Parts: sequence; C-alpha cells; structure tokens
Amino acid sequence: MDEQKKSTKSSSPIQKVEIGGWKRLFGKKWIFPAMYLGAAAIILAGVMWYQNSKEFPANPAPQKAASQEQSAPMQVTEGTNEQPAVPVNAPDSTLVWPAKLEATEKVMGFFDDTSDKKAQEAALVQYDNSYWPNTGIAIAAKDKKSFEVTAAAAGKVVKSERDPMLGYQIEIEHKDGLSTVYASLEDTKVDVGDTVDRGAVLGMAGRNVFEKDLGIHLHFEVHKNGEAVAPEQYLPKTDDTTQAK
Repeated sequence: MDEQKKSTKSSSPIQKVEIGGWKRLFGKKWIFPAMYLGAAAIILAGVMWYQNSKEFPANPAPQKAASQEQSAPMQVTEGTNEQPAVPVNAPDSTLVWPAKLEATEKVMGFFDDTSDKKAQEAALVQYDNSYWPNTGIAIAAKDKKSFEVTAAAAGKVVKSERDPMLGYQIEIEHKDGLSTVYASLEDTKVDVGDTVDRGAVLGMAGRNVFEKDLGIHLHFEVHKNGEAVAPEQYLPKTDDTTQAK
C-alpha cells in the first residue's frame, strides 16, 4: 500500500517548480515597456550632452584669444600704404600756404585786438596820413619779385574782379563757412563760378595803392562765416607764418 502511494506521487504530471527572482521579474507584463522607456531616456540624454559639448567646449581659451585678437586695434607698419594718423589739431590747419613757402615770407601780420601793443603797431597799414588795421596778412617774395599765387584750399570762386585800391582780388568759398581772399594781384586766371583745387594758380602777385609801401606782395585774408579772422590759425605752423618779418 505504501509503495503504491509512493509510485502515485512520483508519477504525478503536475509538479511545483521554484522560479528564481529574475525569472519572476521578466515574467511581469510591464517590464519590457519600462525597459524601452529607460533605454530611450538614456539615448536622449546622450544626444543632448553631445550637442551641448559642441556648443560649449570644455576649453574656451582658444575662442577667447581669437576674440581678443579681433578686437585689438589695427597697427600700421612701415612700408605699407596706410595713411598716417591725423593730428589732433588738424581742424586748425585746413589751409596751405598760398604761394611757394620756401620762396616767400610774411611781411605784415593780422591786426589782433588781444595782442600786445608792439604787434598791433606792426599790423597797421599807413595810407593817406592815417593808419588802418590789417585784416589779413601780407606775403612777399624773398627776392622782392612777383610770384604765383595759389589757392589755399579747394573751393568755388565767388569773386574775381579788379579793385582800384587793392588791385585784382579773388574770393573762394570753402566748406564749413570758410572763405579765402587774395588781393594785390596784377592779374587773375580764374572767373566767377570756377571750381578750383588746392594749389591751383590764381594769378601773379603785384602792387596796390592802399598798401604801396609793401611793394609787390599778396594780401591774403581768411573769413569764417563772413568775418575776417587771423589766417595764422588756419595755416601750417611754420616760422614764416608765426612771426612777421
């Protein structure tokens, strides 16, 4: 009887099998979707990290150096065609000497109310037993001969005529309210309405009745907004333009 029960128990078709922890886990229905979601999250995080690493490199020093190099001021070396820097006082030197500088000199200066008495006396024109303040400067050749008078700056001729007291005179308008006047000329080579370049020949220096004591010379004036001003402040600073001879 005992043998029969033992045989029956061992031949039973249904037997309980012990399942391990991992097998029980993979047997759950939700495990595979959860694994897919986890893998996708890991891949997405990796892609984002890669993009950020390209946009913001770990070592930004080369970019900083490049930025500093671009923002550095341009330097001009010798032998290049770059123009030199403009001096700070360039606005006060917009004109050039209206004749050959090496062959001419200033023989009378501009009458300035603020200058000392000696300088004022040297800038007085004697005519008809009276003294008149000089509204420009007088320029003469060192050899006392006639010389070419040239435009101190580019502009438009607005006057070209003969004055009975001052001889031929020319007026040229420039930019910024500036104009120049050339008198005591023996002739004129330009007409009203002409546009002239800086250095263009306007005529030859001559004599005039009003300043006859100065002989052959150029009477040169500078006007700012219609008012006569000291030409020296607009001419290049040289020994011949800073002191009257």
